[in-house]
Amino acid sequence: MMLGGRANTSTGAGKLYRMDPIVDGNPIGWSIKSMRNKLPEMLERAGYPEIAAALDLEEIALILPELEESARDLFASKRNTVKHNRGTDVYDAGNIKFGLEMRRLPVGDGGLAIHILADLAGATEKSYVEETEIMAFDCFWDGPHYHYGPRNKNHRIYWDRTLVTDPLGWVLEQFDSKKLGPMIERAGYPGVAADLDLDKIDSVLPDMKKKAREMMALGEELTGHPGLPLETTPNLVPN
Repeated sequence: MMLGGRANTSTGAGKLYRMDPIVDGNPIGWSIKSMRNKLPEMLERAGYPEIAAALDLEEIALILPELEESARDLFASKRNTVKHNRGTDVYDAGNIKFGLEMRRLPVGDGGLAIHILADLAGATEKSYVEETEIMAFDCFWDGPHYHYGPRNKNHRIYWDRTLVTDPLGWVLEQFDSKKLGPMIERAGYPGVAADLDLDKIDSVLPDMKKKAREMMALGEELTGHPGLPLETTPNLVPN
């Protein structure tokens, strides 16, 4: 049985219930509250009535505060975020930028990365400005994927290479079909999505697409695989 994602499992069956943060609130808080008030019923639903009947609810109540503290500490200190390089070729597109970078991971995989950058604090003509990568599309040879909010949520979605044979083409298609705004909103930046200048984005896409394809082709010429640079490219913040 797994809380937080609301999964009930038993022999021969398993159900996963996605949480709605608008309704359920913080997943850790929801899980602790559920264990405090509904754990026996949830264990029975999961297919373990014997364990449910043997619970010592008073003992569970005593350890829940420590469990919650540990869970919140792990969430704050161990959650997976990443800060990539901004790219070697950067295209200004209004309130966002497209950063192109050829990447090679220590394990050998790699390819073209498209970083979506935005200035979230400060201003370029002031003493302070904070440029943040709000999305990243890693068109890798072996494990292509993209990140929602890599410096915040870092939700990764991997492509099925049987269905998506050209990850870079898939990414560019999303840009052409105006999907970038909703994707940025899902990444956790509705203000950036609302301020997108679609005409400006359209004006830089042709040059950006051409350069992206050229970089992929050069990587294939040098290494034999599309988009694998010769040297490892570490992240700005590795862990």
